[in-house]
Amino acid sequence: MWVSKLGNCNKCFGMATGKTCPHGDADRIHISGTQQRAMLAEGAPVPREFGRPEVIEILRAYYAGLG
Repeated sequence: MWVSKLGNCNKCFGMATGKTCPHGDADRIHISGTQQRAMLAEGAPVPREFGRPEVIEILRAYYAGLG
């Protein structure tokens, strides 16, 4: 089964896939779960479209404690 890649569309201002959004990949931000966990663990900024700041801070503290 093929699953469409989920991302955030800068033109639609929301979550989108190739099936739900007419815009191209250049207009979408795609971050895998693995990439987001790495950002959190490394203290790198996470795009605001991928989490509320208060939740990001909780997750960042959690992942920092794992290392």
